[in-house]
Amino acid sequence: MGGLAQRDVVAVLTRAPSAGGKSRLFAELGIPPDAALLEALLLDTIDALPSESATRVVVVEPASHCGDVRALVPDDVVVMPQREGALGERMAAVMRTVLDSGARAIAVVGSDLPALRASSITRAFALLHDDPTSVVLGPAADGGYYLIAAAYVPDLFADVEWGTERVLEQTRTRAEKVGIHLHLVDTTFDIDTVADLVLLLRFAADQAGLRGVGFRTREWARERGISTGK
Repeated sequence: MGGLAQRDVVAVLTRAPSAGGKSRLFAELGIPPDAALLEALLLDTIDALPSESATRVVVVEPASHCGDVRALVPDDVVVMPQREGALGERMAAVMRTVLDSGARAIAVVGSDLPALRASSITRAFALLHDDPTSVVLGPAADGGYYLIAAAYVPDLFADVEWGTERVLEQTRTRAEKVGIHLHLVDTTFDIDTVADLVLLLRFAADQAGLRGVGFRTREWARERGISTGK
């Protein structure tokens, strides 16, 4: 993890596409798991990250599939294994590892965010530079959060029902309890259902200046007959 001293780092937590995932989405579509979609989601998310102002890291589970991910991502992206445990434990672990390597601040995001905007990440780091004792969250449309950014490992991962629509609410309650000031950046959505794929197609169509947003994921959806319905 060399080369991170005094750098802002964006860490993408991902399950290796070759290891499967998105079972709910594939079940809804009525098709077998397709690594091509999982690769598209990961690469579209990486494309959305700021690459000049921050170091990009992909944190992989299972650890044995790091080589598969290394072969997929751009050469300047650091690949490292995830530790085992619940989601909160895994996020805390990567934050600790990166910050112990000398990084100035870290933002942790998911790997299914083709509509993510780099401006949300740069805004998060700007807020932390102004207020290093605070924590930044990016609210997700499903009631969770897609981003958590800090200059230290915050005590915000306990008392949270991961995978539910109460994650953001419970995290805000926890922050108030332990005395952490939160900032929020723009809301976005991840891809868990067919409706989310349709939302992505509509989002891209409505964003004249963002025609390339999530293009791999959108192409995958169109090839399977998914449309906006308009």
